[in-house]
Amino acid sequence: MRIIEGSVDEVVEYQQRTGAVGGPAASAAGADSAEAIPEGNDPAAARAASGEQWSQEDEFFIKQFVYGRATDGASAERVLQYLQRVADFGTTVEAGESERTKDGLTDYLMVRDAGPRRFGAVVYVRPSNAGLTLRLRPGDVADLEDERIRPRDVKSSQMYAINCPLVDDKAVELAATLTERALKMVRRD
Repeated sequence: MRIIEGSVDEVVEYQQRTGAVGGPAASAAGADSAEAIPEGNDPAAARAASGEQWSQEDEFFIKQFVYGRATDGASAERVLQYLQRVADFGTTVEAGESERTKDGLTDYLMVRDAGPRRFGAVVYVRPSNAGLTLRLRPGDVADLEDERIRPRDVKSSQMYAINCPLVDDKAVELAATLTERALKMVRRD
């Protein structure tokens, strides 16, 4: 165990420089924890659920993961509704491994195409704030006018440039539509 002394700013700067916490990428991602949205280099899957009908064990794991990280019941329910909805699209829902959390899992779930793995996740789901980060660019959603679609302030090379918080039930349907778009894009390549 290493003890580090200094002001809060000095300790945070030290941790960012040594990789102990997320740096500018984490704040740019709007992350509520040290785990930033990966740029397609996802952590190894610790647990996954695939297909339209999850096994009881997979469903229990996903519910436990969501409820354990969510801050309120309504947000947790919207996240679970969204995950059940996109399960019909031929996706796999995964939790990755992380050394930064007590349970050894990332603070987010990854929604991936269940087909060949040519890309990272199409959506990162954060149960803690019911936030979704999608593998879409602003031009991919230019035809949709909805205040729930929020472009991220990221580099032009960053493919995960759209957020869609699950703030209400209509946002769940919108997020499902956006997920379908993201899946079409990775499936056509």
